[in-house]
Amino acid sequence: MNKKIMIVVYGGFLRGMGHVVRMKRLAKELLQEGNDLYFYTNDQICVEMLSHPEWYVHMVHESNALLQVQQDIKKLKPDLLVIDVLDCDLQFLQTIKDSCGSARLVLFEEKREEACQLADTVINGIYGGLDGKHEQLNGTAYYHGTPYLLLDHEFKRFKDTYEVRKECKKVVISLGGSDPCGLLSKAVSALLQTNHLDILAVAGKASHIKEQVEAEHIQFIQHTDQLPVLLSEADVAIVAGGMTLYEVICIGVPSIVLSQVDHQAVTASMFAQKGACFHLGLGDLVEEKDLLQAVQKLSDSYFLRRSIHLNGRSLIDGKGIERVKNILIHLMNSHQKEHKDV
Repeated sequence: MNKKIMIVVYGGFLRGMGHVVRMKRLAKELLQEGNDLYFYTNDQICVEMLSHPEWYVHMVHESNALLQVQQDIKKLKPDLLVIDVLDCDLQFLQTIKDSCGSARLVLFEEKREEACQLADTVINGIYGGLDGKHEQLNGTAYYHGTPYLLLDHEFKRFKDTYEVRKECKKVVISLGGSDPCGLLSKAVSALLQTNHLDILAVAGKASHIKEQVEAEHIQFIQHTDQLPVLLSEADVAIVAGGMTLYEVICIGVPSIVLSQVDHQAVTASMFAQKGACFHLGLGDLVEEKDLLQAVQKLSDSYFLRRSIHLNGRSLIDGKGIERVKNILIHLMNSHQKEHKDV
């Protein structure tokens, strides 16, 4: 009998789309193992992103999400309940924990002790820092660090083939699925005079940016499923401090970071200290001239770009999605065994 997995994940313009992207990646892996998947999300743009013919997607209003999830727990009797919601309401988590019976509860990117104590497993690929660690604490299993990042398999493949070219020709700009600070427009404006470079600006699925710039060396794309390929073709990338930063570091693309929010700035600073990227700080505080100067510095120096490439390669191996899939399968199998033993 197929195991049943319920996934609650929220995204959108203010929350960003990183949670949704990584849960869709994980779902594809779990689907291959013969599981039935049921998504619960909060925004129409997330429904569109998660759409897939082989699983179910329900849009819920956050005010009554608890009721629908509770009802479906009772009806479906899932083996696994996954929650990937930024700063998820603690009362919501407590009620779900009380309702989920023998189902295993897994939280992603959760640091609050009172939330973690409710879970069987907590996976913090981003919040866990750069070094991998596994520990058991008060009945909760924790998996920390970049070994547990949910990156697409393509990033591992491009990691094995990417090379730093002597001449810098192409810059790819990707500043998140929603770009709430409008940093894509700032970055494009800063690079208007760089006629010697080809600029590709990629707007995310939930981005509100629509304008195009009439310049021969600048191209816009409004969302694409081909971002791994595009990043692998870049000589320099300009990214935010979310999932795309981990992706370019995994591949080895020399990158400049404009963080969208404070927690991204913390992440980017850690990588910058390792020499794995340039971090200019919170993007809405960065002057266009400083971004232009950073791009010129990187594009002019093959040795600097190669140094950043080499410094980042050892930090992310790109195998996290396989590790996390195996963790969840083991968790469900142990649940099934305990259920039979009762």
